[in-house]
Amino acid sequence: MQSSINRHGLPPDPDELIAEGDPPFADAAEQTAGEKADESLHALQHEVRLLNARIGVLREDAEAALKAKAVSVDASAHVQLGDYPWLKLAAAIGTTFIAARLVRRLALGVLLAGFVSHIQEVRRQ
Repeated sequence: MQSSINRHGLPPDPDELIAEGDPPFADAAEQTAGEKADESLHALQHEVRLLNARIGVLREDAEAALKAKAVSVDASAHVQLGDYPWLKLAAAIGTTFIAARLVRRLALGVLLAGFVSHIQEVRRQ
């Protein structure tokens, strides 16, 4: 610390009286460990709140992207299949399922005979 009178005979500037690391007033106590811990806790709580807000924004963005993708898929289906695309798609799947059941019930010999006769006709032409 400096003396109370500077070299010009005037009282010194209060900022000059405070040496680096000294408390600004004689009765000012240094920060206790509990106060430091409280400050650290408040800083961490603030960071957690910020992270929660960022996660919320990311969730909203993901939901919006999924909704946009669903709308895009639905519009694409309407373009390709016209009105009632899901009904037409279900009918096609059902027809395929029934055809597969019928083919399984046919004897393998009948299928091979039909296939062989088809090949012979193709060779003749």
